[in-house]
Amino acid sequence: MPLTTAPRPVLRSFRVLASNGQNRGEAVGSKMRLEVQQEIEFGLGVPDVEGAPLMLAVRIKLDAKATNENDASDVPAYAGEYEARFYYPTDVTEDTVTPLLDDHEYQYILVAQAFPLAMTHFRRELQAMGLDARELPLGLDPAR
Repeated sequence: MPLTTAPRPVLRSFRVLASNGQNRGEAVGSKMRLEVQQEIEFGLGVPDVEGAPLMLAVRIKLDAKATNENDASDVPAYAGEYEARFYYPTDVTEDTVTPLLDDHEYQYILVAQAFPLAMTHFRRELQAMGLDARELPLGLDPAR
């Protein structure tokens, strides 16, 4: 099925599932190297109730560790886990959606809506901990 005619769910909710960080070192004037790892998962929720819509969850896990070039014992870290919930129209079936979830472009369309929300929160939390996160991208790189 071409993506132009593929059923598109609507983003109905976005929330922070988990948030944990620490920075016990000196944040001011320290030169830090920030490394970020991401993990993105999809899950299709099939309702038990007749007539209820299919739900698709996109979970984004972001982990950051900073290393202080002057003090190896100073390792600030922050981890955030986010969930975006998308709902399909009630006439869309599991058989229609399941093959689409293996399509990279279809996945990209969904993640591209949720990732900027997750990254905005993630960057704010890093900056609140005294880490410079201005260079982290808010969006996705379409080439990846």
